[in-house]
This record gives sequence, structure tokens and C-alpha cells, in this order.
Amino acid sequence: MNLSSNLRHLIFLSLSLYFIVVTGSPVWSHGGHDHGVEPSISLPDVLARVNGTDIKKSSIWPGLTKTVKRYKDRGIPLTQAQEKVAVKKLLQDQINRHLLLKKADSMGIEVSSGKVDEEVNEVKKRFSSEKEFLKQLELKKLTLSQYHQELKEDILIDAVFRRELGAGIKISDTKVEDYFNKNPLEFSSEEQRRASVILIKVDPKAGSAGDRKARRELQKIVGKLKKGGDFAELARMHSKDSLARRGGDLGFFTKDRMFGPFSKLAFKLKVGEVSEIFRTQHGYQILKVTDKKAGKKGTLESERENIRKLLIDREIKTRSHPYLEALRKKANIKIYF
Repeated sequence: MNLSSNLRHLIFLSLSLYFIVVTGSPVWSHGGHDHGVEPSISLPDVLARVNGTDIKKSSIWPGLTKTVKRYKDRGIPLTQAQEKVAVKKLLQDQINRHLLLKKADSMGIEVSSGKVDEEVNEVKKRFSSEKEFLKQLELKKLTLSQYHQELKEDILIDAVFRRELGAGIKISDTKVEDYFNKNPLEFSSEEQRRASVILIKVDPKAGSAGDRKARRELQKIVGKLKKGGDFAELARMHSKDSLARRGGDLGFFTKDRMFGPFSKLAFKLKVGEVSEIFRTQHGYQILKVTDKKAGKKGTLESERENIRKLLIDREIKTRSHPYLEALRKKANIKIYF
């Protein structure tokens, strides 16, 4: 069970401007500005003032834009009234964030660059390569420096909650054992593979000629790979799959949780190997295995302290809402929207 940054998952992401875009894996604290979609609501440049500091429109606009785009992509565009609700939520989160960062400063909490680098490296592991990680930063309109700063703020807020609310929380062995016994699947995992794909679709109206054309196009891509071409970059350039913008990355999957042909090939190939061209109902494809994870079966003893940390974090989460309310009551907050 991976409990890395668990408290942040439980608490901080509900306070930030983050909206999950890919994979549930919370990777980006603030979304990039998508110029293809704009909210229809009109906002003042300054939305609120907290202890004399302005909370500006620019601090919530990327998150609002991402929310609007997400719903539009689902075919349910937001009304102005719904956008207003989203703005209010984002603004409250930003106010909370501001108060928590000020609290961290008053407590003298500091974060070393080494700690931030560790967090960045953990995030990088979720991508097929560092190049792909940097590409996603670019898509989010974030520089590496900006991302470092946002992660630093995340860590500071995490530290405030732990110091202010975590002291004195005791989790008994009985509670740990009870959790382990009630959640056995959390501590065992099957063998997994990570793979990326490139798809060239076949035009069903073009008959055998269309079939041959698609195969030839993919053969040219295979030729570029054999000459040292980067799989992820070629996927972004040529693949007709919805995963193209992610370099074709399918993420990790178990043998029984993936489309048959993909699963069969992924668990046959070695890491770094690219499959032969194969045909599916979608068209011609190739697959590259980029990583693997061995299966495991956790024991109570091996997971005891991880579970204890998880339960402590859950208790901190329970205490976080009253704590935030107390911070807000002490603050001078003026809202202009």
C-alpha cells in the first residue's frame, strides 16, 4: 500500500485549486490556462482581501477554466450560475490556502529544496519518462520552477496540519489490526505492467486499400523507432488514440484489467521492448512496455506502521475543518464577489 503524501491526498487537495485531469493521480496543484475554452462569467480583478492581502482573479482563473472545459468535454456545459458556484468554491479554497501558508510562516516552518526535489521525483515515477513529465508540465502551462514552488507550498500546508492537529493522536494496535483484517485487498497486489500504444485507425469506408494504407503508415513509424525515435513523441505526433497527448501511456495495469491483445503482449514483452504490428477493431497498433511491478502480499507486520500513519492522517482530516474555521474567524476577510 502506497501511503506517500497520504495526508495531502486526504486534506490538501480539497483546499487547493487542483482538479484531476488524468488519472486520478493528483499530480498538478494548479491547472494551466486553456485558450480554447473560456468561462463566460465576469469577475473583478480582486476577489477578496485576507488580512490586507488581495486574492486576485488570476489565482483562481486557471482552475475555473479547467472546470468549465471538463464539463464542456462531457457535453454538459456549465451555466453562468454554475460557474459562479465553482468560483465561490475556488475562492474559499484559495483563502484557506493563503491562511495556512501564513500560519506556516508564523510557525517558522521551512522546506528544503532537497525535500521538494524528493516530491518531484515521486511524481516523475508516474510518467513513462522524464521527457513525458516535462511535456505534461508544458501542457499545463507550468515551468519546472513554478511546479517546484507549488509543491513547496503543498508541503508547508501538510506540515501545519501535522504539527497543529497530529500531536497526541494515538492509534492502538487493535485499530490497526482491525483495519488490516477489514481491508485485505489494500495490502495485496497482482503483477503489473506499464505500456504505451500508438494507433493508426483504418477507414472502414476505404476497404482493403484503407487497411493497407493504415498499415504502411504504422510501418513508417516503426522504421523511425528502429532508428532511435522516441516512442512517446511519435505517439503524440501520429497516434489517433485519445492517449496521444500523454505519449500513448496506458499507465499500470494487471493482466485481467486490460484489453485482451494489449494484456497478452504487455505480459510477454520485456521492459523497453516494442511489439510487432497487430490489428484490433480500432486499427493497426504497436505497444511498448515501459515498466513493471511485481505482485505482493502484505502482512500485518509489514504494513502495521503504514496503517497507523493512514489512520492518524484520517483523524487529522476530521480535525482539519474546525481548525480552518478557527483560522478564518481570527482573520480579517473581505469578499468582493
